[in-house]
Amino acid sequence: MEFSFNTFFGYETKINNLGDQVLIYGFATVIFSIVALLFIALFIRKIGLNSLNSYFINPLMLSLGLTLFVAILPTIIFYVVALDVSGVKIVYSWITIFVGMFLFVLLNLQTIKDLFNERVKMSEQEEFRNRKR
Repeated sequence: MEFSFNTFFGYETKINNLGDQVLIYGFATVIFSIVALLFIALFIRKIGLNSLNSYFINPLMLSLGLTLFVAILPTIIFYVVALDVSGVKIVYSWITIFVGMFLFVLLNLQTIKDLFNERVKMSEQEEFRNRKR
């Protein structure tokens, strides 16, 4: 049994029949997943489980956001340059980009946190310097 990029767990005919709706559903799934994780993060913060929020929810939201921005270029290339690319291959490319971004965020989580913390410190210092006396 070999793997084919034209199959997707038996849903390949449904996905390929959607046409351009694959783009709408794909990007909407990413955006609504970010919004849902935002509400879950707010709920978890209210409960007091900040470690779960910090080590699981926030990296997942960051990887979904990076996936949203990185997936735009291959999608445009697939739809403009290669017109014969099926919807299943686009779904596989989005899944691959998401897994890559998720692994990148998990492996570099502390560096990313330090980057954001340093950015906040610099903006606070800049705000302090520019205050009206």
